[in-house]
Amino acid sequence: MKPEPTRRVTVGRWTAELLPRQAYEARYTADRALLGFAFESQEGMHAYAGDRIRPFRAKPNGLAYVPEGCDVYSRSPAGGEYLAVTGFDLDVSIDLPFSDRTDPPAIAAAQATRRLLLAFPAADPLHFEALMGFLIERLHVQIRGRQAPTDSARWMTTQRLRRIDDFIETRLDLTLTVQDLADELGLSAGFFSRVFRQATGRSPHSYILDRRIARARALIAAGTEDLSAVALAAGFSSHAHLTTVFRQKLGVSPRVLRANLLTPHPPQAS
Repeated sequence: MKPEPTRRVTVGRWTAELLPRQAYEARYTADRALLGFAFESQEGMHAYAGDRIRPFRAKPNGLAYVPEGCDVYSRSPAGGEYLAVTGFDLDVSIDLPFSDRTDPPAIAAAQATRRLLLAFPAADPLHFEALMGFLIERLHVQIRGRQAPTDSARWMTTQRLRRIDDFIETRLDLTLTVQDLADELGLSAGFFSRVFRQATGRSPHSYILDRRIARARALIAAGTEDLSAVALAAGFSSHAHLTTVFRQKLGVSPRVLRANLLTPHPPQAS
C-alpha cells in the first residue's frame, strides 16, 4: 500500500516532520536532539545509546526524546505515523533517551501540528512556531520529573493494549462500543475507560476515531477514489461524516488531502 509522503516545515531553527506509517529500518547517530511523538501503536526492534537490540511495542500518543550524539537503531515492519521536531535547545542537561511518555497537553499540541502540516503551505508559520515551542515546554516537564504511574495505569499492560488494538482493527468497519472493548478484557466499561485513558492519554472513543481516520487516509493514499467506499470501510456512516471528521481532526477534507498527495509540497516555510 502506498504511504503518504513525508511532510516537512522549517520555521526559524525548528523543523517539524510528519512521517507516514510505513515499514522502516534506520541506524544513525543523532546530530541534534529530537523530540518525537508517536500517533499510533507500533512494534519492532530497537536499541539506544549502544544498548542491545531488543523488541519494542510503543503505545499510541507517546512522547519521546533522543539526545544529540545518541546512537539509534530502529526497525518496524509496519511503522506508525510519527512527528519529529528538531532544532531546539534544552535548558536542562539529559543524556538518556526515553519514549512512551503520556502527556495530554503534548497530545493536543502534536495533533494541532499534524493538522498544520497536512494543510501546508497554507498554514501560518507563527502558528507552527507556537506549537513547536509548546511541545518543547512539555518535553522539559517530562525531563524535570514524572509522577509514578497509578495502579490502574500499570494494569493496562502492553500485551492488553495489543489485544485492544487488534480487536479494533478487525472490527473497524463495524459499530464499536466501549463495552465491546471492555468485554474483550473482561472488565467493566467504567474501569476500562479509566485505565485506557491513563495508559494512552485518549478516551476509547477518541482512539477508535483516530484509527478510523488512519484507515481512511491509508485507503486514500492507496488510490481508492470512491470516498463513500472509503468512509464505509473505515467505519464512518457516510461520505459526509468522513468529510466532517477530517475537517475537524485534520483541518482538510478527504478531497483536499487526496489532491495534496498528487502535488509535491515545497520543502520549508520561513
